[in-house]
Amino acid sequence: MIEGDAQDRDGRRARTWQAITDALIRLMSDQRYSAIRTTDLIQAAGVGRSTFYEHFQSKAAVLEAVVEPILIPLAQAGAGQGNTARLKVMLDHLWDRRTLTRHLFETPLQTKLQRRLAAMIEAKIADRADDVLPASLIARGTAAGQFAMLQMWLTGEVSCRSGDLANALAGVRRTQTIRCDPVL
Repeated sequence: MIEGDAQDRDGRRARTWQAITDALIRLMSDQRYSAIRTTDLIQAAGVGRSTFYEHFQSKAAVLEAVVEPILIPLAQAGAGQGNTARLKVMLDHLWDRRTLTRHLFETPLQTKLQRRLAAMIEAKIADRADDVLPASLIARGTAAGQFAMLQMWLTGEVSCRSGDLANALAGVRRTQTIRCDPVL
């Protein structure tokens, strides 16, 4: 095989992958995920059915690819390896697209994404010997807590700056100096 042919094929694969993921994002801006059919996604992406299935097994697999950049920093934070700067960038991205991202918290979609996040966290903490609780319990609880915080923040139920939320997700605590006057 000629090197240029391989690069062109890789370029086409990347463009097709991008067209499919972009199509899901466009469709989700107009309707709920549960209302989108795979046929709608294929049509919106402008690809053939067989081409779609060469890249993704299902509509859910496309969704996972779309939200993976959101889940990765959350999983790292959930495993105690949080990067505040990366979390803040991700949170700012979500905030700028909060109308679209609110769909992520509708059932059953939230449940799927929360399970995916929990699996990512569990994979990162599974071999830690210092945990008393099972890794699956820690991971599921952490993922649920992260999703609850994101949902409340994105819906405006609770407001704070993205940097403060990033710090909280990364496990950074602000210390306060409490001055106590001596009792006389």
